[in-house]
Amino acid sequence: MQRKLWITLCLSLLLISQSIFPTLAMAATTTTGANGESAIQILEKVTDQTLAIRGKSFANAAIKVENKAGLLNSTQADSDGAFEVAIEKQPANTILKITADDGAEHTYSIEVTVVATGWIQDGGKRYYYGPDGEKQTGWITDNGSRYFLDQNGVMKTGWLFDNGKWYFLKNSGAMKTGWLYDSWKWYFLTESGAMATGWVLDGGKWYYLNGSGTMQIGWVKISNRWYYLNRSGVMQTGWLYNGGKWYYLNQSGVMATGWVLDGVKWYFLQTDGSMKKGWIQSGRDWFYLGGGGAVSTVQLDSPLIAQMPELPRGCEVTSLAMMLLKAGVQANKMTLASQVQKDPTPFTKINGQVNFGNPYSGFVGDMYTFNKPGIGVYHGPIAELAEKYLPNRVVNFTGSNFEEIYKHLNNGKPVWVINNVLFDTVPSQYWETWNTPTGKISITYKEHSVLITGYDSQYIYFNDPLSKTKNRKVKISAFKRGWEQMGKQAITYR
Repeated sequence: MQRKLWITLCLSLLLISQSIFPTLAMAATTTTGANGESAIQILEKVTDQTLAIRGKSFANAAIKVENKAGLLNSTQADSDGAFEVAIEKQPANTILKITADDGAEHTYSIEVTVVATGWIQDGGKRYYYGPDGEKQTGWITDNGSRYFLDQNGVMKTGWLFDNGKWYFLKNSGAMKTGWLYDSWKWYFLTESGAMATGWVLDGGKWYYLNGSGTMQIGWVKISNRWYYLNRSGVMQTGWLYNGGKWYYLNQSGVMATGWVLDGVKWYFLQTDGSMKKGWIQSGRDWFYLGGGGAVSTVQLDSPLIAQMPELPRGCEVTSLAMMLLKAGVQANKMTLASQVQKDPTPFTKINGQVNFGNPYSGFVGDMYTFNKPGIGVYHGPIAELAEKYLPNRVVNFTGSNFEEIYKHLNNGKPVWVINNVLFDTVPSQYWETWNTPTGKISITYKEHSVLITGYDSQYIYFNDPLSKTKNRKVKISAFKRGWEQMGKQAITYR
């Protein structure tokens, strides 16, 4: 009976003590779970890249961060309860214990699992987690390379169609740029990774990729024009030998047809682009294309006009009339004779010295009779007169090399020249010196003008206003010597 009374008395004293000293009942208590989470708030996800844990707890609380091995670091929250604890990077999936002591003998703790960042292999698939530990989707950049992660975060490889464009991702997942060889075909991926189509310029060379992105080789027709791409896919220019035939591709790569000037030689390409050889007629003119395809003979059909009897000294304007008629301009020799610039200086001879006009300035003397003094006119006044009939089309290439004449003949244009009646070098005894208003000049009465109409390997052909036959011919070497001696005077039109 006494024992039962003693136990009852002890219990009563314990209840009384708890009501009087409640704080003693909570001493050294640690709470985890919901109570801890409300007492400790972590503001940022803790990842394997985290160097400081930031959070909020009680004002001035003592904060500790521990892992399985022990204490990592500790700090004290400020008066608002904010804290920041510096730690070393922890491996992914490490469990950290974060404890807060409120200073009133209450201790709270929570556990945080370290989240992975970067590439993660899971179930044979790769994923990428950003710096915040969140799984990424769509395009990402890592170490200078781009990758694509589908809506589930799975890294893609191979061909990818995204936003209307094709991309290629290597086995590593990195986006490919530049040339790609896949399934026996070549493709080109731009700097943005998008598969190219159409023309591509790479390394100073042009390539063509069809609508499927495949690099083309051989003949390709684009916008109704033909191009040739070699075995490496490079667009060709210049001469091409293919299938036993020669073709010419201009600087833009387009296959040429018709007449082509390459250097100083003319060639003719048929409608299929192949180079033609042998005789070819263009209008009423004939051209011979030699073994190499270049024009080696020209025979232009230019009208022949006689200067006699109306213009005994009118060879220059008569040859000009022939050239204008070939150009499609109706020109009369007598009209041209009246229109050409004249040098009115009268003829005098004192002590054997002739004083007369200068043919570089205008026609000198009388053009209509041999009974009065006269000689002729040179290229300058003739070119000025031609310009009135062919505005902006006259080409005065006086002083050029003889081969320049071939260039214009190959283009179907006859050439007006000053030569002499010998069509060779004029001996010195047929030359004399005159005084003119513009200075002394060396003159020969053998001067003559003709219209060059063609050539072959040996001869120059020309219409001579003193001849009754078209296309008179003279050895090229002799004709060239006479032309050069007379100052290399030549005029044509474009």
